[in-house]
Amino acid sequence: MNLNDIEKRKQEIFNSSIIIDTLSHGPLPWTDDLVNANDEMLESGMSPWDVIPKLVLKFAKNVVNDEEYYQIFKKRWNQSQVNCVSWTIGPLYSNPYSFEGVFHNYSIMTFLFDNRPEFLVKVLKADDIHRAVKEGKKAIILNFQSMEHIGEDLSLVELYYMKGVRVMQLTYNKKTPVGTGCTARRDRGLTEFGKDVVNKINELGAIVDISHCGVQTTKDAIEHSRDPVIASHTFAKELYSHDRGKKDNILKAIADKGGYIGVLAVPGFITADPKTTIDHWIDHIDYIKDLVGIDYVGIGTDYYGFSVPDNLAQKISEFMEVLGFREEHKASFLNKVEDFEEYRKFPNLIEGLINRGYSDEEIGKIAGGNFLRVFKKIVG
Repeated sequence: MNLNDIEKRKQEIFNSSIIIDTLSHGPLPWTDDLVNANDEMLESGMSPWDVIPKLVLKFAKNVVNDEEYYQIFKKRWNQSQVNCVSWTIGPLYSNPYSFEGVFHNYSIMTFLFDNRPEFLVKVLKADDIHRAVKEGKKAIILNFQSMEHIGEDLSLVELYYMKGVRVMQLTYNKKTPVGTGCTARRDRGLTEFGKDVVNKINELGAIVDISHCGVQTTKDAIEHSRDPVIASHTFAKELYSHDRGKKDNILKAIADKGGYIGVLAVPGFITADPKTTIDHWIDHIDYIKDLVGIDYVGIGTDYYGFSVPDNLAQKISEFMEVLGFREEHKASFLNKVEDFEEYRKFPNLIEGLINRGYSDEEIGKIAGGNFLRVFKKIVG
């Protein structure tokens, strides 16, 4: 197939499909003012976890108040051809996944939704995604990657649902009152409170996400949940052994319950090769598709932080233990996936699927259709 044929097929896929990245913040353009602000704060000796919330706040203000920046933001997102992302609330703060961090991040998203309704749509139901596509806008699903911020207050699950959060990952990497994350040394499984949290998420019509959960916590959540569960951003652990991956029995259990498995594109997570390529990512797509079928696999790039300047990425790497990552997890933003260094290069992922031999129908399922099926079934 020549380049013209590939480009034509890509465009046909984008025109006929709804493209959903089930874990990403989309593009964050690094213009000179953001780069300079970052450099000044780092040079002053500030912790990267104190720098990040200030930069995100500046980003949001630029999108709303700076027309030139807003046009760059729109152009980058349109270049990606992604219609919808699931955006995490809580990590971009001095104390990630804390109550304060959730408040900070949610305030920023509210500011964006309130002031740029001509481009950004807050997703409460599947129809909001369809409406955004029809109107040429970008849809954002709000998610949590940890329920740590609720402490042991079950009522907060419903309050956050009322605020629009539709995907709730039970744990991040560490142990919490809900359960145990995937990098904790010992996983005791879903707690009794955690079971109450799952029940409440089911009752409300939100989605249980187990991407970062430990093995036993994952098994318990799948078994206990009334509804299908998702792993919005993971990969095949049998293909590359890493704490963030899921073994075959887990992947099968997710699919058997009618759920969804989004495959991430994070260097150090999906291959030992120091030069990570789109082919490494597709290897996991292939593996999971062959294991559970084409109807349960999708794209959850986990594109968080990979666009940051190298000096900030280096500092973040030195502090990743705050998030529960250890040295062996290779959780660094310094490394990039070749040909997916920037979010506007997302179409290269679709091209990779074309080159691997997937049909347009199969790519449509992987690129959004499979997740949308689960989202509509659970959320409405």
